[in-house]
Amino acid sequence: MPDYQARLRALATEKALAIAAYGESVAAYRYRTLGEKTSSHEQRKIFTEMADEEQGHHQRLQALLRRRFPGSDFVLSSEDKELVTVGPRMLEVTDSESFRRAMELIHDSELQTGRFYAGLYESTEYDDLKSFLKEMADECFEHAERLRQIHPLPQ
Repeated sequence: MPDYQARLRALATEKALAIAAYGESVAAYRYRTLGEKTSSHEQRKIFTEMADEEQGHHQRLQALLRRRFPGSDFVLSSEDKELVTVGPRMLEVTDSESFRRAMELIHDSELQTGRFYAGLYESTEYDDLKSFLKEMADECFEHAERLRQIHPLPQ
């Protein structure tokens, strides 16, 4: 299998944006799940805000796709989805250990998605998308750091 950067360079921009939209929808779902499962009012508030932010990203990407690439439609493979997510889409959060595992999956997915956006930033031929892709990469890395502050994660 080609390396990660080679896979990114091989993607058409419209498909890359569809993959990104998928990743944002998964992130929104996962944060909502954590918000529902945590017993901490403070964490519930943080996860709800992060879910809303990810949902906003998803909507921005969908609007960008409709505007820039009308009529584009993709069936994403599991390999496509792995470019922006780690682990299963659905989270099973029933106790403190499964909560810890869910936090690790979300953290690792934020890093993966950040690398995805950063790679697209480097390879895109559309100069007007660069600032958007940079902003999205930075936000993913910020989310990963925020998760570390909420709940200690292994290095």
